[in-house]
Amino acid sequence: MKELIPVAAGFLLTTVLGGLLGSFFQQRTWAHQHRVETRERDRAALVFEEVSKLLDKRLYRLRLLYWSLAADTDVRSERSERRMEDYRQVLYEWNDSINRNLALIQQYFGVAVRDRLDYGIGTAFVELGQAVEAMWRQFDGGTSTASRERIDDALLTALGSQIYHYNLEMIRAIQGGVVGWLVAENRRGTRGKAVSRPDLKAPFSHCYSHGAYGMAQGASGAGLRAVAYRPA
Repeated sequence: MKELIPVAAGFLLTTVLGGLLGSFFQQRTWAHQHRVETRERDRAALVFEEVSKLLDKRLYRLRLLYWSLAADTDVRSERSERRMEDYRQVLYEWNDSINRNLALIQQYFGVAVRDRLDYGIGTAFVELGQAVEAMWRQFDGGTSTASRERIDDALLTALGSQIYHYNLEMIRAIQGGVVGWLVAENRRGTRGKAVSRPDLKAPFSHCYSHGAYGMAQGASGAGLRAVAYRPA
């Protein structure tokens, strides 16, 4: 019996200590995973806030410029001149960070979300920008060079709906924790297509988008969301 006591004590100690050590390391693993998830969510939220604000800013400046030009008659108004300057500034801001924003969107939200920004929303911005540029040039006695591009409130509302649903998709990804290194696709380092810098030509430059020109219209829910304030 005495010989069994050390064996039993060793077994108990091994079992208890092993369980305690296993629990300790498991808790450390869980804590590390929680820190990684929190960090990736926080970083993804910052990317979302920056890109989302820039999208809304560009859309609203485009709307203001279009509304002003549409109200002008024989000559371009001073208000349109101011709207153009505001629009030009947001285009510089957009183009100054285009590669950075596309890379961040890809890394934190995936290739599909990046491509929607570049080939969907970005292409729509390009076409509407070309159409409003044609309106601008008509006051200089020029002819429209954008024969297949047009702009109106319906198209601007459709683009606004695209942006709304795009924002919603990113918010849901953040809430679900499927961002950054938490997504297997991002850990594999999927490579995106290279982006060239735009030529900054007068009277203003557009967002560079290397997708085929094609206005992504008919977004579900168009016109059902917030309506932009239209100043007098």
